[in-house]
Amino acid sequence: MLVEDIYKRPYYEYLNDIITRMVGEGLTLKEVLVQELKDWKASQTYKSMMTGEAYYLDKMDIRNEKTQAIEWKSNLKLEHGFAKKLVNQKVGYLLSKEPTIATENEKYAEELKVVFNRKFLKTLKNIGKEAINKGKAYMYVYFDEEGNIAFKKLPSQQIIPFWKDSEHTEVTSFIYFYSDTIYENRIKKVIEKVEYHHDKGVDYFIFDGAKLVPDDIAGLEVNYHFMIGEEGYLWKRIPLIPFKYNEEEQPLIDSIKSLVDNYNLQASTNADLLADLPQIVWKLVNYGGVELKEFLDELNKYKVIKVDQGGDVGTIQTTPETDASEKELERGRKSIYEFGRGVDTTDSNLGNASGVALRYRYSDLDMDCNTLETEFQSSLEHLMWFVNQYLNIKGLGDYTEETVNFIFNRDIIISESEVITDAKNSVGILDDKTIRENHPWYTDEVEERLESQKKLQMDQYDNYQTTFNQKQGGVNDE
Repeated sequence: MLVEDIYKRPYYEYLNDIITRMVGEGLTLKEVLVQELKDWKASQTYKSMMTGEAYYLDKMDIRNEKTQAIEWKSNLKLEHGFAKKLVNQKVGYLLSKEPTIATENEKYAEELKVVFNRKFLKTLKNIGKEAINKGKAYMYVYFDEEGNIAFKKLPSQQIIPFWKDSEHTEVTSFIYFYSDTIYENRIKKVIEKVEYHHDKGVDYFIFDGAKLVPDDIAGLEVNYHFMIGEEGYLWKRIPLIPFKYNEEEQPLIDSIKSLVDNYNLQASTNADLLADLPQIVWKLVNYGGVELKEFLDELNKYKVIKVDQGGDVGTIQTTPETDASEKELERGRKSIYEFGRGVDTTDSNLGNASGVALRYRYSDLDMDCNTLETEFQSSLEHLMWFVNQYLNIKGLGDYTEETVNFIFNRDIIISESEVITDAKNSVGILDDKTIRENHPWYTDEVEERLESQKKLQMDQYDNYQTTFNQKQGGVNDE
């Protein structure tokens, strides 16, 4: 860090001064927000987010870029869902299993189980998918109708954040825009609504493409973030938490788009050639007919061909050369998985790989998920501030000084036979419970059944011992 950096004003103060100066120079807040909306929709970041979502939904550029001027030629447009497979692979690897939420305070742990229920885990999984597709995702914290804390994923491309710092860790205010359908004079219309969330509440507008007008339906503004009963309250922080795919906030599609486009083009072009290339070409010498159509009609109908004197009919077998195309597609596929940092499950050697080989093949996926997990850990730490405030507001306890760890239980592919062998070899070195926990078939239900069997055996032993002692007492009395 340079000496002058120590004395620099914080980034968010600088940003706030810009907005204040813009308003002070005659621009209204509405005009500033309109300019931000226009700039955002024209930005490369917004376009990348839309592209990432489109490619995940298998809506690719090959649809528009590949055209054919000759009517009779094929014009196939093959789309390959590499983006969806890579995104789902990463999400499934890191977020498919329920994470362990560890804390030493048992009462705190019970409260967190209620907050981080299955609905939250589903939201977190969708947040992961959104972050990989678009570079970052946003989780909005609010109170539901029953007065409980709840979490919602907001579409990343519909959020314009104003950051507190240059590292984009916390939001000081943000714009949220979305389309809504209304009926006006019995005519169905789609309008664009805009919400400006800030530290004093929320302002509501409708954007007509040029200016913002007050949203009479939603109300002009509210001076609270959530309500408890009839009373409104403000969070001390903006209840929008960013979850990043990586530090650069770069979506996966940026790394693989050109490769996927080339693969789609090569595969489509190759398919066109195979579709248009005939298997047999007829060679005619002194054909006795008038038109080629007559030749084909007679051949199909009578199975004979008329030729003039000295005429001849033959065929030329066409064998398309596909080796070069197949090799190019194979290279393209490998590049997509390499730079997309995933695992090609069609690899014929994957099923027979040993445990060490499997770990090697999953190393790129594992490292990419390490980066994702690091970013998510930071965001979850931010989220815990809201959860602790909620528990305090509801009178469920003050846990602001407690430590919580989120442990992501990855869905790792392993060689089960090797793990079982290693478990057997660990008898006498490790305790039985540790060995069981590392067994590939171990679950909490297994442990419960073992405990039940132990209890049953102990009860049977106690009953036997009691009966034996009673018999022995009877013999001594005699």
